[in-house]
Amino acid sequence: MEFTQLNYFRTVARLGNVSQAARELYVTQPNLSKSINRLEAELGVPLFDHRKGKIVLNEYGRIFLASVELCFSELATGKQTIQRLYESQQNVLSLGCSIDDFLPDVLKEFSLAHPEIGIRQFACPPEELSSRLLARTLDLAITNRAPDSELLTAELLGEKEFVILVSRDHPLAGQREVSIAQLSGERFICDRSRMDADTLREVCAACGYEPDVAFEVESTDLIYRLLAGNAGVALMPMAQMTKLNRDYPDNPIVMLHLRDAIPSANLYLVSPKGAAFTAAAQLLREFLLAWLDREDEELAQLDPA
Repeated sequence: MEFTQLNYFRTVARLGNVSQAARELYVTQPNLSKSINRLEAELGVPLFDHRKGKIVLNEYGRIFLASVELCFSELATGKQTIQRLYESQQNVLSLGCSIDDFLPDVLKEFSLAHPEIGIRQFACPPEELSSRLLARTLDLAITNRAPDSELLTAELLGEKEFVILVSRDHPLAGQREVSIAQLSGERFICDRSRMDADTLREVCAACGYEPDVAFEVESTDLIYRLLAGNAGVALMPMAQMTKLNRDYPDNPIVMLHLRDAIPSANLYLVSPKGAAFTAAAQLLREFLLAWLDREDEELAQLDPA
């Protein structure tokens, strides 16, 4: 009994048609039929019944298919396990992130400080991060939303105040503080990875109005261009102001504090529960904490009052 035979069998079982299975497997129909016949001869029982031009699994076939699928699942798990072991031994980290443009600057400096560590980085939404962590195809994930699964551990790395960003040509630009209520009638620019439209609606609903969400994007560069063009206002973590100042020397964006108490922008480092950090993972964790501390210092200089 060969691996190829088993793969042929499960494909025919799934499609219920030898011709379709042959096309999917890139083999000839006669060769595929011979392989299935040899498998049945080796097992000593028929696996399929023929019904009106289709072949369907009989009782023996259904029992055997369950074992075959279990075998393929175990093989896939084994493959992932040895790949993860190899990567950990080679100082390679698989890292996921759900926050647009957070990692590039961090990883640039981290790679300079630790050139011996390789990073495989994946950008995906929080739900996908959780499934990848549970499948052990990721070592760590950085996200602004704590996972629901009890099989994952989330460490809160930092909390950042939300502020309003506007163009310096905006009528509110001269104020230090504004309330959410004052923004009724404004056109909002939403960053999906930090404050999406649904969350913004909840915040504004508490003040009695439905916000005008003019733009919902995932690119900080686009948000900057929209703000610079006075196309709207954006509710974003205060740390984004330091990034804008770094990336755009003549930054025309003004930051306004909120009088309202709204949940902060949180940053979590998520890992599989019970999984020991590799040396590379621990170095990245320590680097992130130091990066966030430095960011807080920059924010203090930006807004000394």
